[in-house]
Amino acid sequence: MRVEACCQALLEHLLPELDPQRQGLCIDVGVGTFAFYCELFARLGFATAAVEPSPTDKLRVVCGQYPIQLIEQCLSDQVGTQTLHMGQFANLANSNFSSLAADWFGASTITRSVPTLDLAALLEQVAATRITAFKLDVEGWEPVVIQQFADLPAELLPQAVMFEYGGGSSRALGEKGWSPRFFEGTMTCLKTLQQLGYDFSIMVDYASGTQAKVFDLQSLDLARESPFYANGVYGNILCFYRQRFSIATIHKVCAPYGGGLANWLISKIVS
Repeated sequence: MRVEACCQALLEHLLPELDPQRQGLCIDVGVGTFAFYCELFARLGFATAAVEPSPTDKLRVVCGQYPIQLIEQCLSDQVGTQTLHMGQFANLANSNFSSLAADWFGASTITRSVPTLDLAALLEQVAATRITAFKLDVEGWEPVVIQQFADLPAELLPQAVMFEYGGGSSRALGEKGWSPRFFEGTMTCLKTLQQLGYDFSIMVDYASGTQAKVFDLQSLDLARESPFYANGVYGNILCFYRQRFSIATIHKVCAPYGGGLANWLISKIVS
């Protein structure tokens, strides 16, 4: 499936139902160079913040138009500075793959020092009192961020969390974004959200022949099973906090976005 287009369609449909009065903040962490979720959030009428250490000119324009609060830092587990390993794909520089993890498959040996903040500092900076959506795409650093959710008061837990998993290989091969270290990190994200009470979940994967999978996170025995397709390539998981939606509606929204591995390759290269 075309992951980003499908996930944006899902959020466009579900967020107004989740928060019809637009009382919560939406946060886009790891904006990248395309598929600006922050723009979608703002267009839907939500107060929005974007966290991106290397904003493109296009993103700056978008942030100025709505407006969107732009934070030019990396979200991590510490306040200070860290080394960002600049992204590379097919021997070409690509900031969509930049990571704080030196061993991330898309990270190069080219580095720069970047300012970082932890989740508590971010929420203080944006004056968050309620969070409707929290989108996270930080190239292997997702568990570092999501584990900090356990320190939040219940009223600050995002109603919807979306995070990226996999990439660069397939689950069957167990390499790159599916290597044991990063797959364990993905499972840590799911375990943390499960422990916090997130239940209704949707997985959208680029693997050929797959469709969006709806599952109840609370019903999974994560010590023994996972929701991933055997031929999974890359995707996003959306987890909702004590919310339920029509499964038929989910599949109807996702139906136009069939696709496969080629879409993943294209989406990561183009800007």
